[in-house]
Amino acid sequence: MRGVITLIALIFPAYLFSQELTIIGNAHVASESFNADTLFTILEKVKPDIILLELDSGLFSKTFDEKFGLKYKSKENEPVAIARYIELHPLTIASHFDYENRDTYRLQHGIKQSQNLTGKLLDSLYRNKLLRKRQTKIVKKYYSLTEELNSYANKPASEFNSSELDKLAKRKQIYQHHKIRKVINQRDEFSKLFVTTILGTKVSVRNAYSSLSHFWDLRNKTMAKNIVAIVKQNPAKRIVVLTGFSHRYFLKREIHSQYKRIKLREFYEY
Repeated sequence: MRGVITLIALIFPAYLFSQELTIIGNAHVASESFNADTLFTILEKVKPDIILLELDSGLFSKTFDEKFGLKYKSKENEPVAIARYIELHPLTIASHFDYENRDTYRLQHGIKQSQNLTGKLLDSLYRNKLLRKRQTKIVKKYYSLTEELNSYANKPASEFNSSELDKLAKRKQIYQHHKIRKVINQRDEFSKLFVTTILGTKVSVRNAYSSLSHFWDLRNKTMAKNIVAIVKQNPAKRIVVLTGFSHRYFLKREIHSQYKRIKLREFYEY
């Protein structure tokens, strides 16, 4: 009898307290293999009670009608699929989990203003063979990883919701936010080119890139924190998170570290 009680004690807490969460990596723009219809079919399979979208509150209210959550104004895959799903399942709740005022943050730190300039300057240095050997190797690998990751947008959803994709996305982000940042910090060209923030201040594209790298970690950690808070507020609810597939690895890792009781489940496991 004591053995039976011990076994129940081992199993029962997991049964009572664990909560399933499905993080679905998406391509925001329709491709031949993935579009709003594809995502709608996935949602019909998972049958979520709550769907969380990679938008902050301001962008969310612009995308959906605030009262009904049905009137979509976007052509991106996620809002269209969610609106269709809620029309058939009106008790479903749609909400947001992104960093609040994310675009304002980018504009305040010169991130958005500098992205094209930084990319063009880096590419010019690379193509004109003005980088040092080690720098050239890093940039070449970064381009290769970016191209490989972007190619997943044309693959079936199960492929960009896989451990292989997560590993690739993590590696690409390490290059983008650490190794490429080191290259930029080593080159004086990036410290001599400036942009103006919405606050009216001047910032070098070098410093703007550092802000970009910092914001990648800050944003993903904040998104994970927001998701965990919603999960805790909605016990026994089936929750789906829709995010760009390059965020998946970070969110999975961070959510698990913040809240051990969440069980992550892939959409194709239903």
